[in-house]
Amino acid sequence: MEPTAPLSIEESGHKKLTLADQHEIGEASEPRANLQAGQGKPIPAISFSRKRAAVLIVVLLLLVAQAMSLGQEQFIGSQGWASILAPDQINSSTASTTKSGHEQTTVKGTNSSQNPKNTAITPQAYIDQLVGKLSMDQKIGQMMMVQFVGASYSLPLETMVNQYHVGSVLLFYANGNLIDKTQLKDLTQELRRARPDLPISVALDQEGGTVDRLIDLDGPRPAAATIGATNDPQQARAAGVQDAKDLSSYGITLNLAPVVDVDTSPYSELHQDLRTFGTTPSTVSTMATAYLQGLQASKQVVGTLKHFPGLGNVTTDPHFGIPSVQRSKDELENLDWAPYRTLIKQGEAHAIMVTHEIVPAIDPNLPASLSPKLIQGILRDEMGFQGVIMTDSLTMAGITAYYQPDQAAAIAIEAGSDMIMGASSPNDVATMIQGIKQAISNGSISTSRIDASVRRILLLKYQMGLLAIPTN
Repeated sequence: MEPTAPLSIEESGHKKLTLADQHEIGEASEPRANLQAGQGKPIPAISFSRKRAAVLIVVLLLLVAQAMSLGQEQFIGSQGWASILAPDQINSSTASTTKSGHEQTTVKGTNSSQNPKNTAITPQAYIDQLVGKLSMDQKIGQMMMVQFVGASYSLPLETMVNQYHVGSVLLFYANGNLIDKTQLKDLTQELRRARPDLPISVALDQEGGTVDRLIDLDGPRPAAATIGATNDPQQARAAGVQDAKDLSSYGITLNLAPVVDVDTSPYSELHQDLRTFGTTPSTVSTMATAYLQGLQASKQVVGTLKHFPGLGNVTTDPHFGIPSVQRSKDELENLDWAPYRTLIKQGEAHAIMVTHEIVPAIDPNLPASLSPKLIQGILRDEMGFQGVIMTDSLTMAGITAYYQPDQAAAIAIEAGSDMIMGASSPNDVATMIQGIKQAISNGSISTSRIDASVRRILLLKYQMGLLAIPTN
């Protein structure tokens, strides 16, 4: 809120004093001079003036009492006494940390215990206000998760952040993003400073085992299969706690894990790389629940379930081709989708990654990452998931063999995805954004559809502790 400028006399509704008015006031002081000179008794005008002043004081006191009875906010404004005592500080704020780990904004010069009317706005209401103030470019930028090559905040990354407003950055060891602890902390801090208004979420695949991005920095972490084999949920919870500690220490807030695929084929790549918790929906659900509870208890790191609709029974890697899941809908419900339903129902699922595979029982024509029948129909409508849905990288061969980047990005958003992954340069980002804008222009994607995704993304950032909710 902008500081309230002092009203001029005319603006306040009071009469501006003229020279004539000042002269009339001056005349009232003449009898006092005569009295001091010993030239006589005070004239009645003095007595009348004092009576009038007394009456006015009484009236004013009554008005003040009445106004205060109508409520403090109506009398002194929504900013409390600070708007009267320190109007220049209304826009100055300090951040304090709540017990939940999130930041809240407080107004200098106020004390919440002395101002019970100063209540916090709800996260959803604040996010609604924020979305309403963003341009379309800013909104679409929030929906982009980008990659880059290098160890520092380089010009290409700066361009993607400042020119295209990207909201999330995914780090890879192979891209030279993870050199050592100091470098990684400096990089994420630079990203935070780049967009203090809309903080950037920094993501990493930290599964443990063969997908252990921090192994050179923090040592090896156990694979999901190793944890699952213990049949001890406490082991999974401890792994989640440790990952949260490691990731948050570097400023990483989104973990693209755990894998909740149910391992039902000894020939699948996930099985061979020990990336799943187990061979039954029950084991996967139990271990994934415990892991997420440990990870997300920090209020600083959020997990991502993957790879919906399920890669536990396929032998083709989406990086190189497009798999086909040969299961009936009942089989999918009882095996591959059971962990998703459990975690969504328990409230542990905040983000889900959709992979590139054909599921003939649901949609024989489109890969899952581009299929409204699977994203909107199954995840949203049937399972009731209200969190963030993201694509796997749209630069994988399973997509690029059939779709141009601008087409894939637009189709994915139209299908119901909130975040698009895969762009690794300013040109990539520009191409994907142009595809989305074109779809908005021709009516394939509505602006309300974009707004819904941005709301979910900002709520996810709030859950990571990135987005501070100010007080009223």
